[in-house]
Amino acid sequence: MESNDPSAWINTILSELSTSKSPDAAAAVENCGRACLKSSEGFEAIRNLRESVAHKDDMDLLFATYKAKLYDNRPSLYKKEETIYLEYTECACGMVTSGKVSHPFLCNCTVGYTRQIFETLFNRPVKVTLQKSILNGDTICLQEITVV
Repeated sequence: MESNDPSAWINTILSELSTSKSPDAAAAVENCGRACLKSSEGFEAIRNLRESVAHKDDMDLLFATYKAKLYDNRPSLYKKEETIYLEYTECACGMVTSGKVSHPFLCNCTVGYTRQIFETLFNRPVKVTLQKSILNGDTICLQEITVV
């Protein structure tokens, strides 16, 4: 690994944060995921989609519109009763797929990214729980999303 390659220190930071007893450690990484979404074109697309929906308090309509228009109706985003699930068969994070980062604590970043998606879409707080993670050795990543 080259000395100017940031992957070593990113993995070290994640390793150190993962041993912290403070919930602030996970929240800090989660905030990185929120910032990642906000800096992308996807954030504006979600905001614009929300604005295009006539009944902004209709969670089912917002979800269905998001799934159809921005998620291409892929089956990996689905709803059971009031709970939304997001499932991946491979890690979607560019830092992981590039081979730069491999520490499972990075999954808190994805939790923040997903929270930002659905809080922007619904304009309400949501809770995202990571049920399974490829970086933790699972065969899939699975997030559970509930409106608070």
